[in-house]
Amino acid sequence: MTFLHNTFRNQGLRAITVLPGEADTPILDNRARPPEPEERATMVRPEDVAEAIRLAVTLPQRVVLQEIVVAPTRQRDTSGDLEISRWAGAPADAAPPA
Repeated sequence: MTFLHNTFRNQGLRAITVLPGEADTPILDNRARPPEPEERATMVRPEDVAEAIRLAVTLPQRVVLQEIVVAPTRQRDTSGDLEISRWAGAPADAAPPA
């Protein structure tokens, strides 16, 4: 996006990188351990990301937000999720380290 912005900025193109944090969407249901409802309640929602994008594109043409990071206020501990995911689909005789 930085390349696009720097190359075409003088032609009026505003290229914006949007980096959403963990968002409460149906794709989370495919995780080895889907988040619990109380965990999802504190996550970013799709409409939060959409609102940030709306803000960026409605600013005056003289302004560009080159990067938007949309993160939840509360960061959840995902270390247990990562460990579960590491072993998901592993051979039955494989055992996690003790």
